[in-house]
Order: sequence, then structure tokens, then C-alpha cells
Amino acid sequence: MTTLRVLLDAAPAAERAADWALFATGGRLVRTGRGRPSDWPARDSSEAVIAATCGRLVTLTLPPLPAPRVAAAAGYALEDQLAGAPEESHAAFAAQAADGTVRGAIVSASWMRAFHAGSQRIGLRWDRIVLESDLARPPASGWCWCARSTADNGFVVTDRGASIGVGAAGDGAIPAEIALAIKAAGPHAPRVVRVDIDGIGPERLAQAKTETGVAFSAGAPWRWFDATPPAFAAAVNLATTGADAGAPSPRSTALRLFRPALAIAALALGIHVIATLGQWTWLQWQTRAVQRELLAVAQGAAPQSAAMMPPLQAIGRREAELRHRAGLAARDDLLPLLARAAPALATLPAGSVRSLRYADGHVVLELQKADAALTAGVQRELQARGLTAIAAATATGTRLRLGLD
Repeated sequence: MTTLRVLLDAAPAAERAADWALFATGGRLVRTGRGRPSDWPARDSSEAVIAATCGRLVTLTLPPLPAPRVAAAAGYALEDQLAGAPEESHAAFAAQAADGTVRGAIVSASWMRAFHAGSQRIGLRWDRIVLESDLARPPASGWCWCARSTADNGFVVTDRGASIGVGAAGDGAIPAEIALAIKAAGPHAPRVVRVDIDGIGPERLAQAKTETGVAFSAGAPWRWFDATPPAFAAAVNLATTGADAGAPSPRSTALRLFRPALAIAALALGIHVIATLGQWTWLQWQTRAVQRELLAVAQGAAPQSAAMMPPLQAIGRREAELRHRAGLAARDDLLPLLARAAPALATLPAGSVRSLRYADGHVVLELQKADAALTAGVQRELQARGLTAIAAATATGTRLRLGLD
């Protein structure tokens, strides 16, 4: 059972040469070479190793989840870390570890589409697609800096399972990306950075330590095909169901079979959209008519306030003024608000309220740090009593703002 692994930094093409390595059963390296796809040796399976510069690694921490939900939850959690829209990236994830972490590999969606298209044009079928950086293993509490030579761009893999693309080592200072990453890591800075690049001597390592304050040690020159069998096996597989570059696509056949049904569905959807737009237009007309009537009422009841604020707010303010003149309390005065909120606030432990402020028809409570479930329960109870309750975490606890709006 042989496996051919090919390092690619662009979509495969018939005339484009690439480095390859042939492995026997058990992950034993048989031989390596470089050539066009027609020159690659015979094999039982094929795996693409995408150059580290074409993607990156991330590690996310999620609550314990059933296996089928891990990928969807990881994709949602990843959105905040993506520079562009989620659909512009192709991400794949490994199984969730016992500590809740999920490893992920990301490449550009457009790059992956070009990769699949190029593979299909020359009849290549990939059993797995992994990132080159996913094969590197940093030292404990440290990072590894890998590159094929000092003249090539490289990458860094951190002890937290993330990768960083860096420029060539050259003959001068270390790449700025490494210095910036160490500075940004703060208390999580590495204990040591292992340099897996041929040609970097002790002087450069000492200079790097002087620049960053972190020890740099010499490692073995980076050769992707020297990665251990467990590293290859554990690498995140970027090949997804239906995206296999060599598999014949059933999409065109399915479209032909379901074209009549799709046409009927499209017609029904068009009718539904037109009806929805008509209903929306009618509702908009009704809403504007009500707004005009409400504005007329507000201008008659409180002409000065109606010019400066929304009609409902102007009417509410006029009502409060009239009630105050009659010696009555308005609905959003302090005591009525507290009376309505009292049953919910009574569920808080004694001493939970640090301070209370009232202004502009709203009560703001500063609460001590407490169980989030307890605060959420109080918020729900306040909302059930007709109050608008907004809670926000602060450095000292929770700020709770409640009122009628």
C-alpha cells in the first residue's frame, strides 16, 4: 500500500512540476523527487500537501459538543477571526479534543476552487488535502520556525496550535512577523523558538534572542516529507464531501433530472415574493398613516416636545408632566419602577446591589459579581413584568438598566 504526497503552492497543471514523496505501508519514506504529474510514480492513494504560505492553522476552544455539531460550531466561532466574509474562506476542522479544543485549517475559498478545477482538468483525485504547516510539531511551551531555506518564505507554528506566515530569513534580523507575534503574545510568549532552517548559525540565534528576549535554538532543517506518520495522520483534512477534485460531479445530471420541478419551485417562489412585497407595501402605507395621526396627536398635546423628540416620547413626557401637576406619580418615576421591579430584585442575595442611580426614566443598578445564571434569571423576571432590562458585564460585576423602554 503506497501513498504519494505532493507539495503544491498552486493549482496542479499538466506542465507544472512539484516536489513529491512516496511512502510505503506504515509511513516509511521510499523516495522523493520533483516532476510533472505525468512523471509521478504509481501509487495506491494520493495526498496533496498545500504549502504553508497558502493557508493557516487555528485552534478554537468550544464547550463539549456532539461530534456532528463540532464543525458548525467551530465555523461560527471562527467568523470573528476571519479578515473577510466567511464564504471567502474554506475551513476544515479536526475532532474535538478532551480539553475542548478544536484544530482547524483555513485556505482561501477561491484558491481551493482553483485547486479543485486544476486537479479535475488533469484527472487527479486526492484522498486527503493537508497544510504543510500542520505537519510541524513545536517544542513544549515553544514555537517552531520552519522554512526550506533562508531564501524562502517560511512559517511559525505556536504551542497553541496556530500558524503565522513569515518572510525569508535572509542575512539580517529575524522577520518582523516573528518579533511582532512574540510581542503580541505577552504573557503567552514562547519559552523558546526552535529554528528548523538550514544555514542559520549561533550568531543569528543570539541576535534573535537579543531582539526579542526569547531564546532561539537550532533544529533540524525543515523537510515536509520527514514529518512523522502520526503528524500526517493527525493533520486536518481540507478535502470535504463533494469537493473531491477527482470525483465525477453529479451536479449537472441532477440539474437535468430536477429541472421541471425547479422551474415550478422558482415560479412559486416568485409569486410568493410578489405577494410578500405587496403585503409589505400595504403595511408600510398603514404604518405611515398611523405615524402621521400619532404626530398630529403629539403636536396637539405637546407642541414644544413634539418638535424635539418622537411622538410617543413627547406624549409620554406630557402625560408625566400632567400627573406630576396633579400630585400623582408617572409610570417611569423611580418609585413605580422600583415597585414593579421589587419582586424580581428580591431574588438577589443580600448585599448584591452596590449602587443605584435614577435618571431620565431609567434605574441603573450596579451589582456585585454573581452567578451569570442568577443575573439572567432576574433579567427574565423583570422583562416578564413589563420592564425593559439590559444587563452588561463590568470589571466589578454587572450593570443592570431597567425602564419602560
